[in-house]
Parts: sequence; structure tokens; C-alpha cells
Amino acid sequence: MRRTLLALALIAATTPAALACTEDELQAKSIELADLVKAIVAKDPAQQPTWRAKQVDVDRLAERSTNIDEICAAYDKAIGEAKAAQ
Repeated sequence: MRRTLLALALIAATTPAALACTEDELQAKSIELADLVKAIVAKDPAQQPTWRAKQVDVDRLAERSTNIDEICAAYDKAIGEAKAAQ
């Protein structure tokens, strides 16, 4: 029991650092979203205003915020929506 609690404490202490988004990941997410938006618009040009607006919203958040994890979460959400729309 004692070992289990110690292991859980160590995992809890190191998990936030392991889940933190890096600047490289942020850049990769930005590129992935742009590529997905391009693909969606290429298939259906009528979707351009909707997807460009979503992309701009995330880009603006990235410009306003210094919280990299918040920005990554916004990109992850937009990427998920874009993948679902394909």
C-alpha cells in the first residue's frame, strides 16, 4: 500500500510537466490546423468563411495569450473539429 501511494504521488508530481505543451508542439499544431483547413476548403469552397474564422480565432488567442497550454488546447479543439469535418 505504501509503495502504491508513493508511486501515485510521484506520478502526480511529474504528470503536469509531461503534459505541458512545448513551443515546437504549438508550431506543429498551427501548421496541422492550417493544412486541415486548406484540405476542407479544397473539398468544399463554401466552407471557407467558417473555417478561416475558426483558424483566425485560434491565431488571435495565440497572439493575446502567453499561456502555451491554453493555446495548445485551443489548437487541439480546432484540429479535432477539422478532422471530424473531413
